Amino acid sequence: MYKKYSSTILFFLALSLLNSCKTKVDALADEKEMLRKSCEYLWGKQKVDGGWHSEVHGMLKAGNAYTPFVLYALGEVSDEIYEKDPHKIDLALQFIVKHLDERGALGIDTLVMEYPNYATAYALRCMVKYGDGKYDDAMGKMKSYLISEQFIEHRGIQPDHLAYGCWGFGETGIDSGITGHVDLSHTRRVLQALNESGVKEKEIFEKGKMFLFACQKNPADLRKQPGIEDDDSRKLFYDGGFYYSPIIVGGNKGDIDSAETDYQAYYRSYATATCDGVLALLAAGYSIDDEPLQSAFKWLEEHPRLDIPEGIPTDQPEQWHLVMHYYHLYVRAEVYGLLNWEGDWRDQIFEIMKKEQEEGGWFSNEFGAPNKEDDPMLATAMCVIAMNNALKNYPETE
Repeated sequence: MYKKYSSTILFFLALSLLNSCKTKVDALADEKEMLRKSCEYLWGKQKVDGGWHSEVHGMLKAGNAYTPFVLYALGEVSDEIYEKDPHKIDLALQFIVKHLDERGALGIDTLVMEYPNYATAYALRCMVKYGDGKYDDAMGKMKSYLISEQFIEHRGIQPDHLAYGCWGFGETGIDSGITGHVDLSHTRRVLQALNESGVKEKEIFEKGKMFLFACQKNPADLRKQPGIEDDDSRKLFYDGGFYYSPIIVGGNKGDIDSAETDYQAYYRSYATATCDGVLALLAAGYSIDDEPLQSAFKWLEEHPRLDIPEGIPTDQPEQWHLVMHYYHLYVRAEVYGLLNWEGDWRDQIFEIMKKEQEEGGWFSNEFGAPNKEDDPMLATAMCVIAMNNALKNYPETE
């Protein structure tokens, strides 16, 4: 009787495991199909000139910012999921080269500037992946342009300045000693582009680290954080997370915490900035075992929600926690995918996206206009990056 009962249990256990494996395999197939449909949508939006042009936002119609970002997103997807057409890739690269100015900047030679440092950084990353020697001259110009845009001594910015070592929007005509719009988002993308393109000048990355210190509120940085009086001797609050900018303080989505008995006032860390910070630290040359990264990892572990970017208040009039929906998923997935992060984050990302993908494969954030996420082209490119990273190193289903 005991043996028969044991055999029955073993049979149903084996059946349960088999069904579980089938379920996982089916789910993985569905997830790959979601990614394939989004790729199909985006490739279908490429114009005959090789570019991707916003159909929602007039300032992005020229395609200088969208083209390298969309091409980068699509280029990361394996041919197993969506086989890329080399001719379409080359058309996009030709579009980029055609629209570079004499310095190697993309996004300046238009009626309205299209985030030139951002656009040029992604363009350079695409050239690294696909150039194959054909666009070496263009790549050399792009690298020189991006290096020249760093806010350091040659631009009248000294090491005691909180902007020292960073990159910004890429405005033209800025006087020496003036920074314009500078932030962590632009800085991490330029650092990544310079790193991937083989720039060897270590001082560029070392100086970049100083800006990252400021955005992380790192105690190793002895400069005063923004808004702190010189005679305030209280400690700097350090939790390992990042905020957007010590210069463009109105752009910090986490707001500011008032001073306490032991601590100075400080700009709060939040998830999207912390993910950008992690990627910037890695691009600047830090090892995953180094303290700044370990502290940032701890912050992300303590703020694991994927449905909203933690650290951004949900009672803000601007509702940034809703505006940044897809940006959060895509940068969180970039970090997690790169580090092969443990946990069920892959399943969580696809559960969110299954509810939001439209029949045609595209995504759009109805709250996302301030961050351009209401544009299906941009939102879908972000989601392609998120889904693709979620499928990297996917746990075995057997």
